[in-house]
Amino acid sequence: MTQHEAFILDTVLPIIVNHARAVNCDTTEAALAVFLALGTLLLTRGFTSDSLLAAIKASAISTHDAPGGLQ
Repeated sequence: MTQHEAFILDTVLPIIVNHARAVNCDTTEAALAVFLALGTLLLTRGFTSDSLLAAIKASAISTHDAPGGLQ
């Protein structure tokens, strides 16, 4: 996960924040929509809901430097 942290914080999260602003919705709502879409994609790729939940619980990504709305 650490090798992807900069990409997530510097690229993915700003895109989500900018999209939320563009469509006038809360950043949390936009982030949840992306999360659900990616979770669904991973389920179709063979991940189980248990493995996804375990990954969420084990995630150590820091949001300290995330864009304002997602800190």
